[in-house]
Amino acid sequence: MPKKNLYLVILSFLLAGPSHAVYEAHEWGTFTSVVDSTGKTLNGMYHEDESLPDFVHSFGELRKEAQLPIPPVVSNPPKPPRPPCHSKVCFGQDELIQNVITQKMETPVIYFYAKEAQKVAVDVKFPEGIITETFPGPVATFPTMSDPHIIGSGHSVFDLNILQTKVGALPEVNSDNIYGHARAVASNLVKSGVEQEKFLFYRGLGRFQPKIEITSQGGSLKIAGLAKARPQNAFLIHVDANGDGQLLSLDNVKTKDEIFVLSQQIDQLKDHSSATTLIIKGQQARGKLIDELLLAGLFKDEAVAMLNTWENGYLKVPGLRLLYILPRFEVDEVLPLNFTPAPVKLVRAFVARMEIILDTDEQRILAEITKEQSQFRIEKLGRFAEPVLHRIRKLSEETLAEPATINVIDQLLKQAQVSFEASSSVH
Repeated sequence: MPKKNLYLVILSFLLAGPSHAVYEAHEWGTFTSVVDSTGKTLNGMYHEDESLPDFVHSFGELRKEAQLPIPPVVSNPPKPPRPPCHSKVCFGQDELIQNVITQKMETPVIYFYAKEAQKVAVDVKFPEGIITETFPGPVATFPTMSDPHIIGSGHSVFDLNILQTKVGALPEVNSDNIYGHARAVASNLVKSGVEQEKFLFYRGLGRFQPKIEITSQGGSLKIAGLAKARPQNAFLIHVDANGDGQLLSLDNVKTKDEIFVLSQQIDQLKDHSSATTLIIKGQQARGKLIDELLLAGLFKDEAVAMLNTWENGYLKVPGLRLLYILPRFEVDEVLPLNFTPAPVKLVRAFVARMEIILDTDEQRILAEITKEQSQFRIEKLGRFAEPVLHRIRKLSEETLAEPATINVIDQLLKQAQVSFEASSSVH
């Protein structure tokens, strides 16, 4: 849809929206990036590790308008997995490679709470990205499949009816699909066209540099720039090859503009054979993250639903990562969100998930590629193989690696752009 027509749709909602509506809206989501030892977020963040139900709309699709009844939830044979957004149903591989993509906006959902049924227009913008998947679908969106595929100026408008009920027929979701976790919340149902759900769901691809900068030297971390966007807390998490996660709370981010995590502390975090009072795991780690989401304003069932959705990515996918709640002003800056009419209260709890490549990891990976050459197995780099290899390619130039090694890295990078193995990790 041309942008002019999109703005006309928005204007019609602004003029038609009721002014007496009273409701709350609560949103949660995750921004996932990979940061190298210099603090730069890396390109290539468009690979999926979790499939979505096949009823979810792909990039550029609008809601279903046909007046058909919503099928009841029934037990059917499992459906084939939905193609990820980077397949031919969204973008061509060349288009993704030509754009800089450093952030995956993963599974934002907006819950609505109201005592009375009412109509609400939701207008979400992603200036440095695009909205790739939605449900219920939008009534207007930009860009579309007919527009030049430049990843930027994302903008979608949703026309929702908040229903008075909290229970009703929903599209079927397989029990092993993470999408279903978000439904375990006492929110009102929402309906758009013939599509009905417990929330408004969307995903996206984009780029922005977090206001927190993470750099590493000698296997130690420096976390700086906190004066601009000091989070309420931050957590350094390491997950080993067996999927066993451990969490270290960095409580001093609340008070300092620059903090250090020494290599000895990181080594201790990586040592899963012994625990300390400062390093926690299992239910304790889950509880710590839930407490942080509650502090950000979510209800208890919302916080549990979010963690159930992303526990695998946060606490079970091998790697070293930093998690923190993005300050509200930063969320509003990156992802402007408007409602007509406005809610009496809006909560936005977004987790920044920053996958960390230590300088020692970078050196090790380059040394392994130099030694193994074409025998190097890309699977060990996991879902984030492409951004990792972008950094290793740069490092190979900085260290004047042999042309044969640089050529191998280029070949691995081409391979990573079309495939990945989500069960492995670089760390």
